[in-house]
Amino acid sequence: MRFMIAVLVLTVCSSAVSACPFCLAPMQTWAEMVADAEVVVLAKLLSTHVGSQTEDPFAILEIVEVHKGQGVLPASKRVRMNDYVYGKKGDLFLLRGGLRDAEIPPVIETFATDGPEPVTGTVPRTIQKVSVADDSDSVVSTSTLRTFEWDWADHVSIRSYRYITAAPDPETETPERLKYFLPFLETAGPLVAADAWGEFANAGYEDIVANGKLYPADKLRTWIADSQASPERLGLYGMMLGLCGTAQDANFLEQQIGLPTSGEIRFGVEGLMGGLLLLTGEDGLGFLEESRLKNADASQFDCFAVVQALQFVWAYEPDLIQKQRLRSALYPMLEREDLREIAVRDLARWQDWEAVPLLAGVYEDCRADDTRTTRAIVGFLFVCLKSDQPDDSQVAAATRLLDRIRCENGGLVRSMERDFR
Repeated sequence: MRFMIAVLVLTVCSSAVSACPFCLAPMQTWAEMVADAEVVVLAKLLSTHVGSQTEDPFAILEIVEVHKGQGVLPASKRVRMNDYVYGKKGDLFLLRGGLRDAEIPPVIETFATDGPEPVTGTVPRTIQKVSVADDSDSVVSTSTLRTFEWDWADHVSIRSYRYITAAPDPETETPERLKYFLPFLETAGPLVAADAWGEFANAGYEDIVANGKLYPADKLRTWIADSQASPERLGLYGMMLGLCGTAQDANFLEQQIGLPTSGEIRFGVEGLMGGLLLLTGEDGLGFLEESRLKNADASQFDCFAVVQALQFVWAYEPDLIQKQRLRSALYPMLEREDLREIAVRDLARWQDWEAVPLLAGVYEDCRADDTRTTRAIVGFLFVCLKSDQPDDSQVAAATRLLDRIRCENGGLVRSMERDFR
């Protein structure tokens, strides 16, 4: 269980750096894949071949439309994919490809023949002779072959192909790009809906905020309330509703957050909590404290979801709730064995030196069998004593506790001391 929480902590920290605060690790979107490809075409499946003991499976497709790379494409309109392609005759596929370097044995000269038009996935395009000098100063003539290769065939409908090829380039300003993808969230067709979500998941918080007035609150409520809602999208939608909603939406989010789930893992609820805090500030924090942080029956994951929401406010909306109010909201977690390490680490990062007197009791509870929390406490104390912000009483309390830990667990303190020099 604690390993799972550690993984979630890493996810939150990495998301806070480069992408949507409440989204899972961003995926590569279609716009990025199209930008990276030299050639992008729409092709129709003509036939598939399952292969045999002497031949690998392959498929033959016919190019219907070229979106990108007309000058790089082989002359043939028929494409051979050297892999099994799942589909039936007439199905549409988006193909990406380009020229690749391939080393061939040394040659004396090259020549071309007037053979029939090939039907192949790898077509020679250019040959260059290169002279390479070795250590004996002799010259060896080699050739570098540039070949055209198809990367993969992705099943598409004509609608999804139009969506992919009409998408703005990744170099376009992100708020402008998001305007294109917004209408495609939860649209019919899983490929398009997932990709549109991925664009938002890749976007920074400030870019998502920029379009806040455009978000459809009525649709967001519908998507959030759907029992089949995808967990990785729920957090985004909760945050978006917090950016565009009203007091009515705050009540809706409270209902959706609901009562503690007694151990049920509900991914995405942290985004609903973040949305609630955006709409209600300290009032929403009070609700989360009473229903979770101060509630002994609340599960570890319920409480950690609140922590993620508080981390979001601290990092992205620093003026929304007074900082010491956010810090003190974590104090009840110091009394819970399954959450105290996380609380100590966050309080150290948030430089909450008012919490120093509380750590003596935490150490008393964890020193015998909880090395992870003990390490977190030692790290907190080192950060505190290196800071110029604690008052004299806080410095004295931190020094006393660190000296005690040093006497009881000198090896741990010395091993960490090197990291804080």
